[in-house]
Amino acid sequence: MNDVLLPAAAVLNVIWIAGAAWIPLPFQLMVPVVTVLLVFPTVFRRPKRALTALLAYYLGILLLVLFFGGVFQLKRSWGSSVQLEPFFTIRNYLIYYRRTGSFISIYNLLGNFLLFLPFGVLIPLRFVPLRRFWLFLPMTAALIVGVEYLQWRTGTGAADVDDFILNFAGAALGYGIVRTVQTACKIYRS
Repeated sequence: MNDVLLPAAAVLNVIWIAGAAWIPLPFQLMVPVVTVLLVFPTVFRRPKRALTALLAYYLGILLLVLFFGGVFQLKRSWGSSVQLEPFFTIRNYLIYYRRTGSFISIYNLLGNFLLFLPFGVLIPLRFVPLRRFWLFLPMTAALIVGVEYLQWRTGTGAADVDDFILNFAGAALGYGIVRTVQTACKIYRS
């Protein structure tokens, strides 16, 4: 069965990337979820290999989204700007939503939050030393700051402290979920 699921996931992703211009956004957002569901059965046969593959897949999507606008039809402002006032962008997005009722601002906020949630799940699962929060959280913060810096220096996006806040909160939530489940499983087994 796995011999069919993995190629199906690969074909789905090739179609997704090739047809990004004409595939509606809700269907594009479903492709990574369907891919993970297709690959999930291999986790039980070869957990390290499957987690490594899922991490590589996630990092590929992350690179596309963060530096190239990705397959999600994101519009890039190819100028470099820096916004260092905490909660300025979040507040403005919420005001915009309240005034217009447009969900674009909510999608942006939610997208920034959810973007690093898989990072918080996959890294501690795959790399045992990074299950310690005093290693995971500073490493994640440094990575996100590095991403914001690169977006600013390369002009592929704006460096925004609110992006950092949302990305870090998403990664911390993913980490918290994984560690809670791992602790509960240990207690259950005892």
